[in-house]
Amino acid sequence: MKKIFYHNLKSSMLYFSVINAVCLLFSCKKFVEIGAPVSKIETASVFSNDQAALSAALGVYANMGTSGLTICSGGATLYPALSADELTYTSTNTELLSFQHNAIIADNGTGIYGRLWTPGYKNIYYANAVLEGVSKSVSISDTLKKQLKGEMLVVRALNYFYLFNLFGNVPLELSTDYKVNDIMARTPANKIYEQLVTDLTLAVSLLPASNPAQLNIRPNKWTASALLARVYLYQKDWAGAEAQSSAVIGSAQYHLENNLNNVFTQGSAETIWQLASDYRNTSEGSTFIPSGSSSRPSYAINNYLLSAFESGDQRKVSWLKKNTVGGTDYYYPNKYKVRTSTPITEYYVVFRLAEQYLIRAEARVQQNNFDGAKADLNLIRSRAGLIGTDATDQPSLLSAVVAERQTELFCEWGHRFLDLKRNGQVDQLLGIRKAPDWQPTDAVYPIPLSQIQANPYLVQNSGY
Repeated sequence: MKKIFYHNLKSSMLYFSVINAVCLLFSCKKFVEIGAPVSKIETASVFSNDQAALSAALGVYANMGTSGLTICSGGATLYPALSADELTYTSTNTELLSFQHNAIIADNGTGIYGRLWTPGYKNIYYANAVLEGVSKSVSISDTLKKQLKGEMLVVRALNYFYLFNLFGNVPLELSTDYKVNDIMARTPANKIYEQLVTDLTLAVSLLPASNPAQLNIRPNKWTASALLARVYLYQKDWAGAEAQSSAVIGSAQYHLENNLNNVFTQGSAETIWQLASDYRNTSEGSTFIPSGSSSRPSYAINNYLLSAFESGDQRKVSWLKKNTVGGTDYYYPNKYKVRTSTPITEYYVVFRLAEQYLIRAEARVQQNNFDGAKADLNLIRSRAGLIGTDATDQPSLLSAVVAERQTELFCEWGHRFLDLKRNGQVDQLLGIRKAPDWQPTDAVYPIPLSQIQANPYLVQNSGY
């Protein structure tokens, strides 16, 4: 890999020169076992002033938002949606069918290695490199040091959150030291989550409450809190999840869009963080939206998801669209409305406010605050054109939260697949809906074979 990212988020010559330098600095042989840098460039020359350091950080976001359904650009949506009960692939690509039929093989190069594992660890490596460069620099202002450190901690935590939840225990690399990373074994789950909490708690303290860029294209304090709320939820730390989601909601910087068609637009008031591009809209839009009204979509909403929407749910109207081909109706995701056209009106939403209400609702149910949970659920339901929930006790309210997450967060960052796993429903539900394909070991993807071969300390997941 000789070129890592070269993306024109800004037009200044300084931006390009710094990104070229960072590309050389970040050049590597492997993506878990990071090799020695190809270039002899000194980190100090990349982080020589505030503008150069900021440009290096922007390069990390450019790489995360690259096209090609990578882990932070649609991949964390598509593949888990196929693995769960949301999408049906309508064509013949065997690799994509392997996700749908839960028959992934460890040497699946493009899907697992090329779009999930590799980009995830590249993003982590770049974030670590910026963290190290910023900490060593004596030329950057203290204010920017704090800000960039907080931002890169969020980037690292986001990528580890998905790598861990898709692949199980993964190597936890916190530096660019290839000698250590080349022989790193898998890190236990409790250690990974402990690091995520540590990183995100620090990021909350370092980042400004205001937005460091227009349109929320870089993380701020509330971005870190939003991810920390999700991490606490997955750990069943209900008090922590409620506190962090309440902090985001109470910041008053975001509000639910009344018009569902505006939720995923570039200027949505609901967006906490989105990844920007200056040359295209989103990978999800170009992937899910068919080329014309008479074309069969490559990825169709399956009947399990279609039947989950209540009568009158406006999310089904606004966030799904239908093509009829050969007498068959094919619904497809339509959260992002733009396939390929310009000008750019949609950036890729990473976190939005609705999830924070759903996190808080679940945390409140678990702490027996039923009235508070219902209030949060009903805000989401009301926006969707539905009446308030009739759930009254803990079991019914928890079921209501699960149902609301399914219809609010469908085909969005793998929420459904990960929810089924963390709630202990994955074997029971998918064992029925995907019989005879589903096996309990399918809850995690295999470690790419090339990584097992390169690192003798990595052990493959059971069942692969």
